[in-house]
Amino acid sequence: MGIIEGLLIPFKLFWTWLVCIVKEFIPRSRKDISGEVVFITGAGSGIGRLMSEKFAECGATVICTDINKATADETANNIRAKKGKALSYKLDVTNQQEVYDLAKVVSKETGGVTILVNNAGIVTGRNLLECPDHLIIKTMEVNTTSHFWTLKAFLGPMIKKNHGHVVSIASLAGYFGSPKLIDYTASKFAAVGLMEALTMELWTEADKVNTTTVCPYFIKTGMFAGITSISPLLPLMEPEYVADEILAGVLNNEVTLFIPRFQFTMLLLLKNLLPLKVGKVMSDFLGVEKQMDGFVGRSGKKSE
Repeated sequence: MGIIEGLLIPFKLFWTWLVCIVKEFIPRSRKDISGEVVFITGAGSGIGRLMSEKFAECGATVICTDINKATADETANNIRAKKGKALSYKLDVTNQQEVYDLAKVVSKETGGVTILVNNAGIVTGRNLLECPDHLIIKTMEVNTTSHFWTLKAFLGPMIKKNHGHVVSIASLAGYFGSPKLIDYTASKFAAVGLMEALTMELWTEADKVNTTTVCPYFIKTGMFAGITSISPLLPLMEPEYVADEILAGVLNNEVTLFIPRFQFTMLLLLKNLLPLKVGKVMSDFLGVEKQMDGFVGRSGKKSE
């Protein structure tokens, strides 16, 4: 690096930062995804179903996958009932061969996936020592490891064409730890790190393949049934609102999407600036340790 280029770095950094700040106050633009092929995991319920329907409303062909074939079919039927385009398949995202085999089928039928949404996720909601080993393993496999299989299945053609979009539905827990969410938090931290590294890799390999890491607070879906909000400033969020925000973020090519945006950004700033002991005082005040006390999850009972 030359002396002049080195001297210009602070100005480049400031200019890039300023552009990012200004964009926060500019109305979002929307890219056209009509004709794109969207592959969504965990599409059978909750946010996965809502996202599938909203992508279809934008003119995309949606591949609805879920470990429960019946619910994936329901999502696809909902889309087709509204004159949208959708296919549905059973998929266990933790089985890499099953992912690779389905990728070949989907690519043959649709011409290739151009938007990948890694949405499938599970949560156990237990103290570490009370959580069975097999559930810890399953949490990591579903929430993180499976992303490697879907990426290896679909990313190659995107890079070759320099066209595509990878979306990861991560979590608030990808930045903040929480009691009774240790395995879940570990998996989401890993997912956030995976996407950050992938984004940087794509900058040099295929700069038109976009990435979006979505980090929402807890959503009012069966997955987090029974959880308690820690503050009126961070209420449990309505699924419809979250799905709309995700769609807008993807259409605007946002690299990181915090939901809710302002509250989450401020919390992250405070976390990075303040000592950990200050965080403990705030955690005690908000009652973070109690937010999972009533958790029952999608099944209505603790996972076994």
